[in-house]
Parts: sequence; structure tokens; C-alpha cells
Amino acid sequence: KGVDSMSGPGEPAIAASVNRALWGEISPRVRSVQYEIGPRQIRLRFFFDGPPNAADLDSMGCVGAEVAADFPGRSVNEEAIATEATADLPRGDDWHVAYARKEASLTSRRQRHPAI
Repeated sequence: KGVDSMSGPGEPAIAASVNRALWGEISPRVRSVQYEIGPRQIRLRFFFDGPPNAADLDSMGCVGAEVAADFPGRSVNEEAIATEATADLPRGDDWHVAYARKEASLTSRRQRHPAI
């Protein structure tokens, strides 16, 4: 299960791997972690309140290494994105959310759109 015969591990297996890799690596400064699955690559985006510090970058590398260990046939790239705490977070069509910090913008969006 979780394997697409054409492209290798499927989204459920990668989602589980990314979520497991995040255990113990999320600092209060992390707003969201998103991932994108390509044919030979998994991209990870970490959105921070302001610029990431050395500990944040170290945690990002640990998460990437954990995911890479689960999928040796794919490269894993991590990207740190500094944001303002009040800024909306972008998400492309092919990106999945692995972690989202509780924020007022998310809470108000759910109240307007209960299905989100």
C-alpha cells in the first residue's frame, strides 16, 4: 500500500514519513511545513516567523535526512522561508501541508468556511 507502480512510493507513504520526521523538530517559530512530490524528488518548505536561526536550519536538515532515509531513490530538498507572523502563507496546487501552527488567520478561515 502507498506505492504507485509507475512512480514509486505514493502520497500516503510520503505524508507519513514527513510527519514522523517532524516529531521533536518543530520549534515555536515554525508556522507551517509543506511538501511537494516529484518523480525523483521530495521538496520540503519550512515557513518561519522571521529568518530561521541555526537551530531551525539544523532541524530542517534532520527532517530532510529522515525523509531521505525512507526513500533512497529520491532526492530531498529543504527550503527555509522567512515570513511575517501576520502574512498569509502561500500554497501551490501540488503542495501538501504536513504541519500548520494554529493561527488567527486559520481559525477565522474555518469559521467562514467550515469545510476547510
